[in-house]
Order: sequence, then structure tokens, then C-alpha cells
Amino acid sequence: MPYDLFEHRHRFSVWAAARAAQRGFTTVDNLRHALELTDIRKFIEANVEEAINADQFAERHGKWCDDIVSDLKESGVQNVTFGRAAKLVAVYLKAMVVVGPHADTALARVAHPPIDRLLLQKLSGLEGVPDDVRRIFRTTNWTDLDRCGYDGLVDRIRQHVLNGDGKKPFWHLEQHWNVTQTDDS
Repeated sequence: MPYDLFEHRHRFSVWAAARAAQRGFTTVDNLRHALELTDIRKFIEANVEEAINADQFAERHGKWCDDIVSDLKESGVQNVTFGRAAKLVAVYLKAMVVVGPHADTALARVAHPPIDRLLLQKLSGLEGVPDDVRRIFRTTNWTDLDRCGYDGLVDRIRQHVLNGDGKKPFWHLEQHWNVTQTDDS
């Protein structure tokens, strides 16, 4: 494989994603291996400029995360969850697509941002969020999320924070994350 800018960005993105997801969990090598077993890189290479909507992305995202969960479990990694796999995928896509040369694509608009405790705490304090959703945001531990819990959380975020209208790209959610804090979870 030639070492070009795409490969360079891929390697950086894998490392960044693995570091973001690994804290107190497993090694960067295990996470790199699991991520690279998916077709996420090939998908970006072949389809990054193609139209994709939120439902199509959710289906693909779910497959990537399920594949990551399966590989990590097969490798003997403990405490593997869909939420951890989702953070790995989110940070990878953020580095490869959202803040990269494909920031204006449909994929960049629908890709899920990294969701962590600090972001959820900020979302729980937003004006206009119903009390029951506020409670969910405040008490959800992203590292414990299964696929159903993750999908439900994404739906609530879209509906109650991004107004469910699809006008704002999903990365817009990160305006609520405070870069002066770090997530120790």
C-alpha cells in the first residue's frame, strides 16, 4: 500500500480514535486491530463523496460497531460495549472526514460525534430539553451503552438538542463540549 496523504491521515485517525476510546479499557493495538478489520476505511475511500442519510449511516455505523465489539470479545478484551466501539468509530470519522478534506460531504453531516460523559452533562443543562431526557443525559454512562441504548440516545439528541429537523450537521452538537475539561471516565 502506498504511503500517501490518505494513508497518513488514516494512521493518525486510528491512533487518535484508539487513544480516545482506550482509557482504562484496553490497548491501542487491540482497538486499532478491531477498527481496521471493519470496512470503514474502504467505505471512506470509495464512498466519501456519495450521498448518505442519517438512517443509512446508522445502519453502517451499527455494523462497524458490532464488528468491533465481536473482534474485541474474540480477542479476550473485557468490558466491551457498543458505546466504547461507537466512540472509536466517532473519533476515527471525525479525524478522517469531519475535520478533514471531506468536511462538506453528506457523511460529515450525519456522522455521529464522540459522545462522552462531559458532553452528556452539558446537554442535560440545555434550555428546552424535557426533564425526562435531561435525566437520561445526566445519568447515562456511554461506556455501558448497548446498541439499543446508544441508538435511543442518538435519537434523543437529534430530537431534543438538534431539533430533529436535519438542518444542522451532527458535529454541531460538539459546540456544547467544554475543551477546558477532560473526561476521566
